[in-house]
Amino acid sequence: MQLSIIIINYNTFTLTCNCIRSIHEKLTGLSYEIVLVDNASVERDPTEFKAQFPDIVLVASKENTGFTGGNNIGLKHASGEYILLLNSDTELINNAPKITYDYLIEHPDTGMTTCQLLYPDGRKQYNARRFRTIGWELLEIFPLYKLMPKEKRESLMLHHYFDHEREMDCDWVWGTYMMFPKRIIDQLPNKELSNIFFMYSEDTLWCWEFRQLGYKIHFLPQAKVMHIHKGSSSKEKHLQVRKTGIKNHAAFMHKFYPNWRWYVFAAIYYTKQYAALTATRLLGK
Repeated sequence: MQLSIIIINYNTFTLTCNCIRSIHEKLTGLSYEIVLVDNASVERDPTEFKAQFPDIVLVASKENTGFTGGNNIGLKHASGEYILLLNSDTELINNAPKITYDYLIEHPDTGMTTCQLLYPDGRKQYNARRFRTIGWELLEIFPLYKLMPKEKRESLMLHHYFDHEREMDCDWVWGTYMMFPKRIIDQLPNKELSNIFFMYSEDTLWCWEFRQLGYKIHFLPQAKVMHIHKGSSSKEKHLQVRKTGIKNHAAFMHKFYPNWRWYVFAAIYYTKQYAALTATRLLGK
């Protein structure tokens, strides 16, 4: 088996079914399996997935183990040499798994690949990122980066400063779509994806650990996937997600900056993030 695609379902039956259908329709040229981990959903009986897709490997967890826990459960049931972690609210636009798989085969120093993510209306999502450092935060506050040539500015900042239209070496990428060789898991602490975070910022930590092992992480715009990205969440849920993300990312950066620099980073980071949250509430966006 060349590829195991791990999908976590938590009360997203219709979205997950659409995701699986898109895999069957678009993915060719690879031997693959779909490992679906149901994280104790209450919306539907998980056996209904088997009725619609008899070929999947269905794992029904008795408890909600979060995004990290669900993926680690899926890894234990995966038989592929390569792994694709794929969100349930995605649909393949083209044969993205084959594109990202081929890149990994051709570039053994690359430990993870991701794709271009698009909203249903075609707008791009900014899933290629740099770690938030003191320098990065100051560059955003005092935008001297605008004086740099476009390509240098994009590669230095990534995020929404990067047009996501060319291949790029990243610090981290969203957990929405992550492909990597399964053998790397055995090189990680505890031989599994780090479970410090139940949800949010876990993808940042995983990429940091991959890079600590010496692997590169690459964004490939030619691989395309539609991502609804919290499309069914309420405004209040969005705000709560952002708060959790801010807290978890700050905890990650405390690991990244274990000394006095952490306090400098935290002062800048928290001020910016909570100012943005306040603006969001006031403007209703």
